[in-house]
Formats: sequence, structure tokens, C-alpha cells
Amino acid sequence: MGCCFHGSTTMPPMETSTTSVAEQYSSNLRQEVLLQIAGCKVHLMDEGEALEMAQGHFMITKTFDENVSLATIIKVDDLQWPLTKDEPVVKLDALHYLFSLPVKDGEPLSYGVTFSQESFASMSLLDSFLKEHCCFSGLKLSKNNNDLDWREFAPRVDDYNHFLAKAIAGGTGHIVKGIFICSNAYTNKVQKGGETILNSNADGRNGVVAREKTAAASKKNKINKNLKRVRKLSKMTEKLSKSLLSGVGIVSGSVMAPVVKSQTGQKFLKMLPGEVLLASLDALNKVLDAAEAAEKQTLTATSKAASRMISKR
Repeated sequence: MGCCFHGSTTMPPMETSTTSVAEQYSSNLRQEVLLQIAGCKVHLMDEGEALEMAQGHFMITKTFDENVSLATIIKVDDLQWPLTKDEPVVKLDALHYLFSLPVKDGEPLSYGVTFSQESFASMSLLDSFLKEHCCFSGLKLSKNNNDLDWREFAPRVDDYNHFLAKAIAGGTGHIVKGIFICSNAYTNKVQKGGETILNSNADGRNGVVAREKTAAASKKNKINKNLKRVRKLSKMTEKLSKSLLSGVGIVSGSVMAPVVKSQTGQKFLKMLPGEVLLASLDALNKVLDAAEAAEKQTLTATSKAASRMISKR
């Protein structure tokens, strides 16, 4: 099967007894499925290994408030992650793509995405979308790799992740009139450096030699840690998406109202233009931090309330 487009879903107004910003704007919230491609597999590239994480329809959705884009999300089965404008995405060949998402507490999470031969006609639509919504580049591999094996390619991705971590630490872009724009320096560095590293020999020296010295137990621990990071990111992405659609996060002019109720989240999100809520990697990590803080705050409050109820008995 090829790809298909779907319409948007407009959320009904929220019923509340008091007038609020969310009440005022919730009727404008909607989510659109922009692209859907059947027959996709996703592998996590980690510690020189390729671990299958999901398979099914590859879906790109966007959440809007009127004409302002709040977030772009990719979903394959239960796995999902945000797509940001400075997120490096590399097309390795006609049917293989590498999505690399730097998140806190570790090096970038890199997903190897494979599409079926039946989806070939849909790739031009996907490429056009990615060129506008991320740091996209096409890679000319030194060999014909239409039958690319992620397990053989994985060691190169480890070296690529090391490179990306340093490139992103140097800054990825800036905000102009409420819109995030990648810098030319960052884009050129990621594209040229990525091509050099990913086109190197998979059995090249530095990365593999270092991995051969890594104890098996240590390697397993690192993989398990990153699997937890994958699940956590997917869970938080889903929560943020639902929060936006429920009217918890709305846009009023160019100011984003709080997505979470924590003081940290309010302080950050009130200063953040709606157009870049999840448009940059830096914004993404700050929003995830705020959402995580709010979740912990809620759990603590719930635990204290339960303790008070027990003590009164």
C-alpha cells in the first residue's frame, strides 16, 4: 500500500464553569494526519546493535491552534517522537531513513526507519515534507545499499551520534519573529560531517575498536538504559499531544500558555512563541523537563493526599 492523507479533527469547546484562555481558544485546536505510509519498520541504533522497536503504519501528525503549528509528531504503532526543525534526518537510500533525536541524559536516540518496496512511490512526498520540517539531507552511500542491513550499519551510527552531540552543543539555530530557523553553520556541519561518518567503512577503526573493549555486561546495561529512554520519550510525546488537544496548552497571539502547571513550566512556556513549542531540540527538552517536573509534582501531591486520608481514619 502507498500513502494517504487524512483530514483534520477539530476539538469541541471545553465545558468549564469559569472563563479561561483554554475555553476561549479550545474550539480552534485540531490535529491533522498529514501523511500515512503502510509497511514500515523502526530499529533503535545503539551500541553497535539494531533493535527492532515497532512496525506498522508510519504516520506524521500535526497539532494546530488556528493556523499556528504547535507540534509535529511521528508515530509507528506505539512508538512516537516529535519532529523538530533542527532534528537531523538522513535519507540513506530509496527506502531507508535515519532519524536522530538528541534528548537529555545521554547521546542522541537514532531510529533506523525502513519502508517497503510498495511504498516507493510515496517517498517523494515524505522527502518534500522532511525538507521543510527538519534538518534533512540525502546521503550518497559509497555502495549500493538498497538492501541495507541495519545490524551492519549500526556501528557507523554510534560514531555519528558522538558527532551530533558535539554539533548540537554548539547551537542549532535562533528564533526570528517567533519562528525557529536553523543556522547555516549547524546545517552545513551536520550534513557534511554526517555524510563523511555514515559513508565510512562500517568496520573502520575508532568506533569498533572502542566497542570491542566494552564489557558485555556494560554494553547490555547501556542498551537497557536507552530502551528506557525510548519508552519514556514515546510516553511523554503522547502526553504532550493529548495535553495540547485537550486545551491544556493553547496559543494566544504569540505567547504559549502553560502546558503544565509547574512553576518551571509556566515560566518557560509563557516566554515561548507558539510557533516553536516543539520546533527545536532545545525547546523540546525544556518542555519535556517541565512536563516531567509536573508529573512528579502531581504524584507527590497525590501521595500526600492519600497519606492525609489514611491518617484521619
